[in-house]
Amino acid sequence: MDGEKKTALIAIANGVEETEFVAVFDVLKRAGIEVTVASANVGGELKVQTVNGLVLEASKNIDDALNATYDVIVLPGGHDNAVTLGENQKLVDFIRKQRDEGRWNAAVCAAPALVLGKNGLLEGEKATTYPAEPYEKLIPDKSNINDRVVVSNKLITSRSPGTSLEWGLEIVAQLFDASK
Repeated sequence: MDGEKKTALIAIANGVEETEFVAVFDVLKRAGIEVTVASANVGGELKVQTVNGLVLEASKNIDDALNATYDVIVLPGGHDNAVTLGENQKLVDFIRKQRDEGRWNAAVCAAPALVLGKNGLLEGEKATTYPAEPYEKLIPDKSNINDRVVVSNKLITSRSPGTSLEWGLEIVAQLFDASK
C-alpha cells in the first residue's frame, strides 16, 4: 500500500475512554490517514457516550465498516467499551482476519485484555494493557507488561489514557515505516 492513502478503522462503543479515542483520532488525521469511526453499540446506534458522559457520533455502524480493508484497526479502551467490542463476534473475526493477512491492529488500556486477550488474539505476541490485575491476567506474555507502548509483529498495544499520544504516534510511525 505504499504510495496509497493509509486507512484506519477506529471501533468504539458506549463507555469508550474519550482521551484514548480523541488522541489517536487526532494523531491519525494529522498524519493524513483516512479514518473511519464505527460504532459497535448493540442496535447500531451511531451516538456513543464516553466514560465521562461526552457524546460522540460515529460515521458508520460496525457492520457497515467491516465491508472495507484498513491498514490498521484501532481499539481504544474504557472498560465497558472494550467489553462491547470483545463481545462483537463480527469485529473479533475481522481483527483476526486483519492479523492473519499481515495488517496492523492497535489496542490501548482495557482493549488489549478484553478484546484481544479474551478472544485468543494475543498468543505469540508481546503486549501491555491497563495496569490492573483483572486486565494483566489476560495477557499471555507479560515480558513487556510494564512498557508504555509495545510493538509486536503487527500489533501495537499501550497502557492507559496517559500513553494515548505515544500510542497514536507509534501507529503512525509503523504505518509509514519510520525507518525509511
